[in-house]
Amino acid sequence: IVEGIAALENASLEVAALPGNYPDSSDYTVLKASLVEGKFGSVTSNLAYMTPKLSYSKTDVVLNYARNEVPIEDFAADDNARAFGQSVAEPTAKTSESNAAVTALLTTDKSTATYALEQLAGDSNANLAKATLNSDSPVSASLLSTMRQLDRASAYSPRGNRSNSPRLAAGSPENGRVWLQALGHGGTLDRDHYALQTSTKGLVLGADWGVDEEWRVGVMGGKSETRLDSRELDGDLDSWHLGAYALRQSGPMSLRLGATYSNHDASTKRRVAFNGFSDRLEGRYAASTQQAFAEVGYNLGRANVSIEPFASLGYQRYQRDGYTEKGGAAALKVHGQTQNNLNSTFGLRLAKINTLDNGMQLTPRFSAGWKHTYGDIDIDTRQRLATGGKNFTVSGAPLDRDSLLVDAGLDLGLSAKHTLGVGLNGDIGTDSRNHGVMGQWRMAF
Repeated sequence: IVEGIAALENASLEVAALPGNYPDSSDYTVLKASLVEGKFGSVTSNLAYMTPKLSYSKTDVVLNYARNEVPIEDFAADDNARAFGQSVAEPTAKTSESNAAVTALLTTDKSTATYALEQLAGDSNANLAKATLNSDSPVSASLLSTMRQLDRASAYSPRGNRSNSPRLAAGSPENGRVWLQALGHGGTLDRDHYALQTSTKGLVLGADWGVDEEWRVGVMGGKSETRLDSRELDGDLDSWHLGAYALRQSGPMSLRLGATYSNHDASTKRRVAFNGFSDRLEGRYAASTQQAFAEVGYNLGRANVSIEPFASLGYQRYQRDGYTEKGGAAALKVHGQTQNNLNSTFGLRLAKINTLDNGMQLTPRFSAGWKHTYGDIDIDTRQRLATGGKNFTVSGAPLDRDSLLVDAGLDLGLSAKHTLGVGLNGDIGTDSRNHGVMGQWRMAF
């Protein structure tokens, strides 16, 4: 407010807009004087998508805003945010309703626009597939662990010496067996910005029977719960598992076959907040995973020592139904997704059976392998704003093309009927890290 004459003389006007809504239909008086002479030479602001414009009268200078020509995606920090920006349908004069999240985005300042695009893109949804597959992998590992403990090297020594065989500790080849495994598994999906942490706990119960001198078949069922946690998304997976497996032992040669089916009931939560806009979003969806594997091992050990090179071929499939998040203007409609991959693993397994003075058998074991995944390892999710806009694709952490698998454990044969075991395992890849612990009880009948 100037009581006399305001002589502008091409001065510069810099507008520092605070967080809030700046519709282009609003006028703001920035200067009032008894008389205004001249004009401002330039006017700038910190808003990303709005340009301030001035109008003059004899006594007032009035400021309003208009959408500039900067594309929404210009302030995106990554490809996912850029894809969202390109999908946005901007409000026009003919639009009867506008998306409140988009309106808030268009009135952000330059420092907020990047963060707002990242939140609205919802790219954390693209990590759900890999997180689910990682939480499911201990189930297949439990089948392999069970079969491997049936056929140590000394059980089929070329010399026929089976005095130290863990097969004897578990019962004769013709008998049945039940087993129970408790699983604890955690991991990290590395990303460019924020990592997604996973934590899984569960129980797996199985039984198998000897069909003849060479073949043994079994079934399993299990239940697990997985917690997902990151800066952008929290979630839960409630899963149940079914599977079948078969083992063929012919001399030093072992063939192990297995397949599992898992069903997942999942929920996610995420929050979007910027520039005075806030939205809490919840998603619920159903997903399933299928895994199958075939492994061949050849026992080079003698007496109570097992030295087994092995090779395996595996298949994994992930399928998720589409769903729409519950919430406000930032809610996304997430389309269904399918991922299929083959993998191979080559490694070496070592074990040594030690008979204690009290007749129990203590077996330390260790294995290491190199796993290679074939096909497309990128994981993409197709989605869009539920209340408008076009479909866009976001990418999550890819599957690991190559990873190192390690497993170390200790089995204690309490008697010919009962065995206890504990194991630690790790999966170290380029874009993820996983580790787990397993406890097992087995009983022959």
